[in-house]
Parts: sequence; structure tokens; C-alpha cells
Amino acid sequence: MSDIILKGGKDGFSVIFNENANYDDALKDLKELIMQQNVKSTNENDDVISFTIKTGKRLFTNQQRESIEEFFEKYPQLELKDIESDVEDKKKVKELFDANKTNVESGIVRSGQRLEYKGDLIFLGSLHRDAQICATGSIYILGEVSGIVQAGFPDNPNAAIFGNLKDVDQLRIADVIEIVTDDNRKDFQDGKFAFINDLHAISVDDLKNYKDKINDLRKRTD
Repeated sequence: MSDIILKGGKDGFSVIFNENANYDDALKDLKELIMQQNVKSTNENDDVISFTIKTGKRLFTNQQRESIEEFFEKYPQLELKDIESDVEDKKKVKELFDANKTNVESGIVRSGQRLEYKGDLIFLGSLHRDAQICATGSIYILGEVSGIVQAGFPDNPNAAIFGNLKDVDQLRIADVIEIVTDDNRKDFQDGKFAFINDLHAISVDDLKNYKDKINDLRKRTD
């Protein structure tokens, strides 16, 4: 069975696929190996034998993964724990890159406009009233904002909004909304940051307290 290698460990077996092998030939070898192990595990009181399939720098298609999963389902004494690869699907890599990148916007966002960004946003421009900027990550405001600022869209409560908040009309983080009025505007000044507190409401604090405040919140939610 040159197309696959079986290695045992305390957590079960690892099945290593030859990266350059023909998939159908390797699958045939895998099935023969699995059937041999199943013969050894016919007693209902035997422990379930776990397998992890490792494909190296090779990615299986969804159809290939499903064919392996369906085969394991035929043998209740054998468990497929995972199919692991040393490389990531292009779509997943792009999603990860988008979630962690930092955007810079220096233009004018006029009333009625809504700009959306994947990742964090550094805003250097001008946000007019009734306009909106929205990011999946945190937002750092160094420009002038009079409209709606939304971080953590749509469901990231760990995002925050930093910087010049003195003229903002509305802050949103994930699904939480804070409307800024004359009564509470004094809390939203330059050098502040807004975040979701442990009561799932938006709070504002001095930037110098950011690290301690966020660490405290993470401890409470762990």
C-alpha cells in the first residue's frame, strides 16, 4: 500500500496520503486498510478506533471528502476524526486575509452613502450626516464624522471604535446601537474609544484605559 501510510498513536491512527498518488488508487488502498481494522473490531464492547487522514500539501474536493466520510459511516467501530491538510482552500485564505486587513479611507462620504469594509478601518476623511461607514473589524477615526459609524458588522462584539467621536450621530458595534444626543455628547470626545461592555451595551472610556478594559472584559467572557 505505497499510496498511504498508517501510523498509530495514543489518540488513534493517522493515515497519510501520498500527495502525488492517484486519488482512486489511494482510496482503494484506504478501504482495504479500513476493512482490515474493522475485522479486528467486531466485538461491540471494543473501543472505537479513531482515524485522522492527513493529505499533506494536497486538498481534497468536497466530493472526495464526502466519499471517504460515507465509507467510514459503514463501520460503527471506526471513527473518522478529521481530514487534515497542510494547505488552505483559496476561499478560506481570502476570508482570513479580508478579516485581518486594515483599510484606509480618506475621502468624503456624503449623506445617503454607505461604505463597507472587510477588516479594520482607519478613517481619515469626512463623514457627513446621514452617511455611514461600516467595517467588520474595528474603526479608527482620525477625520471628521457626523454620521453613523458601525464596527464589528454584523456580529463581532469584540470590535471597538476609536478616536474623534465628538460629532458622531450614532455608533454601532455588532448588533448594539448608541444614539448620540445633546444629553450624552460630552461622553463622546476625541481620545476616547467605544466598546461593548459586559452588559451588552456600548460604553465609552479613555484610550489610555483600552488595554486594561479589554483584558478585563475578555476574562469575564472566557
